[in-house]
Amino acid sequence: MPNTGISPPPPIEGLEEWLELVDQALQGLHHILDSCIRSISAQLDYLPGGGAGLPNLATELARLEDCNRMVRLLPQDASAGEEALTVDEVLADVLSIHRYLHDAPDLQIAFAPARSVEPVRVERWALVRVLALLLADAKRLAKQVGTTVRAITESDDSWVCVEFHVGQPTVEETPGPSRGPYAALLAETFGGQVERRAGIAELRLPTLKSRRAADRR
Repeated sequence: MPNTGISPPPPIEGLEEWLELVDQALQGLHHILDSCIRSISAQLDYLPGGGAGLPNLATELARLEDCNRMVRLLPQDASAGEEALTVDEVLADVLSIHRYLHDAPDLQIAFAPARSVEPVRVERWALVRVLALLLADAKRLAKQVGTTVRAITESDDSWVCVEFHVGQPTVEETPGPSRGPYAALLAETFGGQVERRAGIAELRLPTLKSRRAADRR
């Protein structure tokens, strides 16, 4: 059966968990925007007499652009359809969202992009949501036990695996969802599998290569 690039509609069960994360991100966004506006306003007060321009304007504009980029990651953009992606670039999007959360501001998240990971084919918004929620689960446990989180990616010809490790070595507790199975159910719509075990929240999803092979059958 040919691939149409149209995924099944996202499941509703547990959607509140994602909406809660969005609400936290928007609260952080409000704080950043308020800070940017205050900074630019303060610089404008000195502009007429100083004549030196706005020395920090480029910094504030970069912060505003980052805000705009983060906001664009939150909606469900089903119109874009599936696309070939690398997991590492999507993880960068996920970390961008999490920078606006104030649930654990001092918690360290280590992420070292892998040298070579197979691309995947998926709707970006769906993969962003699943990974953002799994990272939130790992951070919640890390905050409880006072440790750090590491993001690890690896792949073979068939599967790409993203793991969020809590602690080094990993702790014995399992990072569970805060409300429901939304991440796991959403992952299933693009052929992914969510697994939780001691100290690890994991997503496995088929590679672009394996999806193409399945389409040819």
